[in-house]
Amino acid sequence: MMNTVPDSLSISSPKDDEGRSRSSTLNTLPTDGSNPTLNGSSSSSGLHHINTNQTISSSNNNSKKQRQKLVLSTSFLSTKRLDNVPPSPASPLQGKRPTTSLNKALQGLKTEINQLQQQLSETRRSKEEAEHIRDSTGSEIYSGAYSTDHLQKHSMRIKANTQIRELDKFIKKMEKKIADLKLQFEHTKRSRELYCVRDHPRSLPREDIPVGLRSPQESVKEHSLEQTLMAHDSPVPQEDNFTLRSSHDQHETTLSDDHSSEVPTESDEDEPNAKNIETATWLVSGYMQSLQDKNSPADFVLKKSNGLVTLLKQHPEIRGNLLLDSFIYTIQAMLLNEDRVVVSCGYRICRYLIDGEEFIQEMLRLHIDVCLIMSFAKDFSFQMEREQALRLVRTFLEHRAGITLGIVQAVISCVEKQEDPLRNMAIETLLEFCFVCPEVVSECHGMRVLEGILQDPPFPMASIILDTILQLMSMHATRVHFLNDFDISVLVTSFSDTNTKSALNVEKMQNTCLLITKALKDYNGFMLFSMDNFKPLKELLSFFQVPMCAQYLIDIFLDVLRIKQLSYDKNRAHFKQVSLHFSRESMLINQHIALLILMMYHSNFGGQIWALIDQKKDQGVSSTLISKGRLLLAEYINLAANLLDVNVFDVKGLPPTWEPLIYDETYQFGKLTYTMNRNRNKLGVAGIDYGKPVKSFLQNMTVGTLNREVDDIKFRKMVFDSRVLQTKEFNLWNWNVIQELLEGPLLNDKHLDELARSTKFIRRLLIFYRPLRMRFANVNRGSRLSQRYVQAGCQFFHMLTSSTVGMRIFMDDTKIIPQLASLLFRAMEGHTVGNIFNLRLLSSKMVVGYFKFIGVLTQSGNGIAVLTRWNFFTVIYKMFQPKSKISSTFLLLTLPELDLRYSRHCRTIMSKALVNSDKHTRIKATEYLGEKLKSLSCLDDTATQDSETSKDNDLLRRYIVEMLTRQLYDLSPQVVAIADQALYEYVVKNESSHKLGSSLHTSLNQLVFIRSPIIFELLGTKNGFQLLNEINFVQEERKSWLATKNKEYVFLVENFLDYNQHGTFSNSSRRMTGIDRLPQHFYESLAKTEDGITLIGQSRDLATFISIIKAFRQTLKYPEDAPVNDIINLKSSLWCVGYIGSTMLGIGLLDEYSVVEDMIQIAYYASITSVRFTALLALGLISKTTEGCEILDEMGWSCCLNVQGSPMGITFPSRLDKFLSYNEKRWIAQGEYKEPIIEFDTKFGRMLGDIKPINLNLRVLLDEKTMMENPLEDGSLQDLMKTEERFYTKAILNQQRQYSNEEEKIIDEVLTIISQLGNHILSGNAIKGITELNKKYGSSLFESEIMFYKILDMMAQYRFKPHVRKFLCGLSINKKALENVIRVEKRRNSTKQC
Repeated sequence: MMNTVPDSLSISSPKDDEGRSRSSTLNTLPTDGSNPTLNGSSSSSGLHHINTNQTISSSNNNSKKQRQKLVLSTSFLSTKRLDNVPPSPASPLQGKRPTTSLNKALQGLKTEINQLQQQLSETRRSKEEAEHIRDSTGSEIYSGAYSTDHLQKHSMRIKANTQIRELDKFIKKMEKKIADLKLQFEHTKRSRELYCVRDHPRSLPREDIPVGLRSPQESVKEHSLEQTLMAHDSPVPQEDNFTLRSSHDQHETTLSDDHSSEVPTESDEDEPNAKNIETATWLVSGYMQSLQDKNSPADFVLKKSNGLVTLLKQHPEIRGNLLLDSFIYTIQAMLLNEDRVVVSCGYRICRYLIDGEEFIQEMLRLHIDVCLIMSFAKDFSFQMEREQALRLVRTFLEHRAGITLGIVQAVISCVEKQEDPLRNMAIETLLEFCFVCPEVVSECHGMRVLEGILQDPPFPMASIILDTILQLMSMHATRVHFLNDFDISVLVTSFSDTNTKSALNVEKMQNTCLLITKALKDYNGFMLFSMDNFKPLKELLSFFQVPMCAQYLIDIFLDVLRIKQLSYDKNRAHFKQVSLHFSRESMLINQHIALLILMMYHSNFGGQIWALIDQKKDQGVSSTLISKGRLLLAEYINLAANLLDVNVFDVKGLPPTWEPLIYDETYQFGKLTYTMNRNRNKLGVAGIDYGKPVKSFLQNMTVGTLNREVDDIKFRKMVFDSRVLQTKEFNLWNWNVIQELLEGPLLNDKHLDELARSTKFIRRLLIFYRPLRMRFANVNRGSRLSQRYVQAGCQFFHMLTSSTVGMRIFMDDTKIIPQLASLLFRAMEGHTVGNIFNLRLLSSKMVVGYFKFIGVLTQSGNGIAVLTRWNFFTVIYKMFQPKSKISSTFLLLTLPELDLRYSRHCRTIMSKALVNSDKHTRIKATEYLGEKLKSLSCLDDTATQDSETSKDNDLLRRYIVEMLTRQLYDLSPQVVAIADQALYEYVVKNESSHKLGSSLHTSLNQLVFIRSPIIFELLGTKNGFQLLNEINFVQEERKSWLATKNKEYVFLVENFLDYNQHGTFSNSSRRMTGIDRLPQHFYESLAKTEDGITLIGQSRDLATFISIIKAFRQTLKYPEDAPVNDIINLKSSLWCVGYIGSTMLGIGLLDEYSVVEDMIQIAYYASITSVRFTALLALGLISKTTEGCEILDEMGWSCCLNVQGSPMGITFPSRLDKFLSYNEKRWIAQGEYKEPIIEFDTKFGRMLGDIKPINLNLRVLLDEKTMMENPLEDGSLQDLMKTEERFYTKAILNQQRQYSNEEEKIIDEVLTIISQLGNHILSGNAIKGITELNKKYGSSLFESEIMFYKILDMMAQYRFKPHVRKFLCGLSINKKALENVIRVEKRRNSTKQC
């Protein structure tokens, strides 16, 4: 609609306004209707009336002449105003000021409106971005280990909502301002029109003229302001044509047209793009024409080609509009040029001209593949040409077209050149070939080249190659081409090459270990090492008998079994034994380890490691190596005993020379047994701390013994030995004896009363701890006995508050607590001079110990009474005063020491700290509550509490949960994170508690709002499900999981498993719950309750998942891989079914649908490796229940139980070969055959029935014997022997062949000789033969068309060494021969056309 606006509606500058004012003056008509005059005088200025049926536009020449006349006519006007004469309406003074100022005002208003509209548009885009952030953070899948990701997303949602609200307010304000400016613009516009009407009344539009007879300018006048003003797409707002409309409007239209060209309008905006594209197309043609001259210098060609490439980068869309025939021969001529720079420019231009497969096929028709082959065969001095050629090949890869056998062989030749600068780039290109055109690479035997790189690896590139190969083996589409060509045993060649110490390459061995470790942690590596009844793994384990290799093998298996991280850091510490932590791992990680242990068991790992340990020292085996071997064996036995079924694992394979004395003397066998039994007890019951009851018992026995068995004589001796009575110097006191007295005898009222009455023992301790005596307060924090003083002080105050005698002594003392209260109060008032409580002494002296003493007093009712007597809680309340650094410091030191059981003051203080304005204080208080809640959970594990203590702990726990729940509403994300983590730990550890739902009922909406992981833990309880269902969380979350989260979970759990298998691990990195938990799954929590199972059944979700699984099972008979979306849906369904079946209530549903058998078939026969192992892990989840184990046992799968007989969630098939063998190459662990039963006639001794004789092929046996006895018959020389056999066979056939002419015989002879160039034994004679033929026949033979294609086909079908390829390219595959071929083809085509 905006395109209908004429160019005269453009915005004018102030100069334009001045010109318009003049034109308005000139175009004014006289009042009498006569010919136009200036100030009443006639003039020949050429101005004339415009009839209504005249056209608006005139020629450019007339316009120029008219403008010249206008300038001449106005240049002689007098600007002096006559006296007593009214101002003439034609006066410039009259016309200039009002119209110019109004036009400027309109221009300013439009500029301001345009700026506001742009700002409004940017604000709306910002709002859309904020809404996108808010919506994207709504979906959250909780990882197994606690993290603050959901809280970060919660903060992002809050910030996004706040930003959206602010942007909404700003948008409304902007819209109101724009509306006001529009009204002001309309008012200004009407004012200008009134000025124009007053000065030029005849310029008003005539109502009697029909619309069809009006001029276009008059029609445009009726357009609304929004249509001309609100042109959002144009960079400058369009302006209405505000010049006066009259019968003399023609000249003004001309002026407006001239001025309108200065400012682009909406209709003009698309036009420059079209012009630019057209210009770019012409420029491309110009560049191509300039490149047609073959004699142009290289610098000129380089400059023009760079300009052409720059143009194609700026306008890539013009590639589709170019005609191939117009420039394709120019590129061909450039590629046939002898100058390497010109050829490089040709490759580069061709690369930027490619817009699809059609162009590539056209270039292949012009033999660009031959040019690429020739370029790759050149030496390194043609580096630029070779690099551009390789870049062009990679462009072919992007379009998945143009990849021929010859090109792949040429790239392989670059890979085979060890010193080639393009080698790494060529290797990456070859790896990409494996995915894009695997059949071509397989035909070229490219996998053998990659195997060669793995044998002598530069590690970074070898690691990439191994990752790529493992990925190629993960799906049928690529595996079918490379499985027979790749042998994982190539990684073991580094061990076989190490026969002597002098031949040991440490760096090479370390890189090999890293590669083998990577392979053994990958699913496809599992299957490759298991092929042919674990033949590659057995080959690897056989190197345990070589001591130089054994140390590296031990490092490999310590890493893959997650015992000790493999690291070859130069600054690493010496080897030390570490404890195994598999009992803390996720069961899915243990499933991986169990499968590896089972593979090692079938490969006789135990026998190999026993043989290493049993070797004598005189055999050159170091004690460190034997020690590491013992550790590996111990952990292997430990893992096998815990993770595998007892019936499956059996310690066997001990060497016949095994001597138990070796292990008894060094206690190693005892260590192995202890380690095995210890971790055996931990598996499945990892949350039980067996040491805590023992420690508690020993502590009670110690205290009881000290109380009972100390008589008066021994008591006096202990007092005397303490030296408190002998000297006042506390440095000379025996603080160990003092500690024993305080913990034992002085807890007896009799001993305490006797000691207090008859000696100064208690008094001296009181004096030592008095603040103003500066004894304890003056002890440096770094002194040797500083912590002992604090411990003794805590025990001292605990002893005083534990008995009536002690309380009497404490109440009689009027120094310690009053002095503490006074000094703290004065410090908070600002009196820190001469006060022990100041920031300097707090950091350097043991003054902080007094806060621990206060905490001890809050741990009993008697201590609370002492603090209440001296109003000490008032001092603590004083610590909340704002803007006082020292008060905040005192408060942070006091909060962790308070006991919340015995005083409401302590709870009030904690409540005030939780809502303090200081964020740091709130964080510390929340952390303390979390630690306190954790300690209460640990107390619940012990059964030594009485009913009263248990009740008090329950009340305290309820209070802490309530306080932490309130912290979830805090404005600080750190506070919310600490509270959420503390509650999550508590919920995870007490998931069976029925009181959790009621405790968190008040904060349920907040938990949902911040997307806390506590929600799924509550969802697994009956009360929690009901509460969450009441707020409609269950249905909303179910819809979310069905829509997207089920698929997101697949990637999340695979990343979790990949990180745990390939990432780092250590004992110090264990999670707070003690077990690495899997990411939380909605259907796992849902299936834990009866209401959740009912919902699953009624919603038909399980039926949907099972139907996907069963439908995929029907496709197993087809070898093709399923689409990616189908695979993701299948994996998500497997996880859902596995999690539902992992509960006691959910396994019954699976049994009804008989889906376990389908999952087993998928685990056996799925063509995609990740699908197989996903099915295995899902079956492992099903094996977590007793009923699930029974189902799997019926189907031939074994499940692992812990020491309590409960399922652990680990399962594996009894037929391991069916699971670990690819569909393309099945192998059988044990030969499946039927042993025939031979029956004899007891009377005559004859066999009854027909016995099938054993067929022996004597020729095959003799051939095998010959290969074993002949060293040349090595596997590595098979290709050579086959080549020689092929050559000899071909030679015999050539002798018997009848040729029709002499040319055929010569060509056949040449091809036979060339074929011998691939054999380094025959290559010498072959080169001599070719040289003789070249001298005899010359280029007429070797550069002929038929010889060109024959040799080209041979270079594509067979692999020649790089120097042979270079020789052949110089002989026949050269540019001169290619030009001959092109001329012959052109001549043939022209003949056909005629």
